[in-house]
Amino acid sequence: MALLQHFQSHIALTAFEFFSDKALQAVLSSRTLNAPFNDDYPLYVLLEFDATSEAIIEWAEQCFAHCAEQGWTVDAVISQNQRQYADLWQLREGISEALSPRLPYKNDISVKLSDIPAFLAEVDRLVEENYPSFEVVWYGHIGDGNLHLNILKPTTMTQATFIQHCEQVNPQLFNIVQKYQGSISAEHGVGLLKRDYLHYTRSAEEICHYAINKSCFRSKQYS
Repeated sequence: MALLQHFQSHIALTAFEFFSDKALQAVLSSRTLNAPFNDDYPLYVLLEFDATSEAIIEWAEQCFAHCAEQGWTVDAVISQNQRQYADLWQLREGISEALSPRLPYKNDISVKLSDIPAFLAEVDRLVEENYPSFEVVWYGHIGDGNLHLNILKPTTMTQATFIQHCEQVNPQLFNIVQKYQGSISAEHGVGLLKRDYLHYTRSAEEICHYAINKSCFRSKQYS
């Protein structure tokens, strides 16, 4: 978050994404892409800005240098052309497709930017306690506070057992989301899967209003 704040104070960012090394390795295994660095790191950030002048590029390089001096980042690369730009974005945009063969259990959650460090720390503790033998993959639009938590199904476990286990942990996860006044559905809607958890982040009045509006919509659609 220090990295985000520093860049935002100097450059108008158009994107600020993050993903874990497990997410990166999944994409590299499924697509013909080069790794962005020679070494592997626990977490990566993909940030985007409009390089409309040499001055902005110089500002970006200075920001990278400052962040490295502060120990906020270890290494960085800037795309030099459209092909490199597109390849870097594939590392982020290809994550969902790369994970799909592992049948991940997905949670699409969000909190305020100022709460992200404390929130992630609590969720990580919850994950470590409840999923010690499961692979966990983080990625998301962290610049907007949107986080995607993906639990990968073990190959030796049936899909039904896997989902049952994940659903048993959901109330604990959503209690943390509620504590930070976040959302159980950051961008992908509520639908049937999140319907029974809506009360963690919406009042009874809001849920009733939603149900009434939904009913009206259906009656108009099928009348």
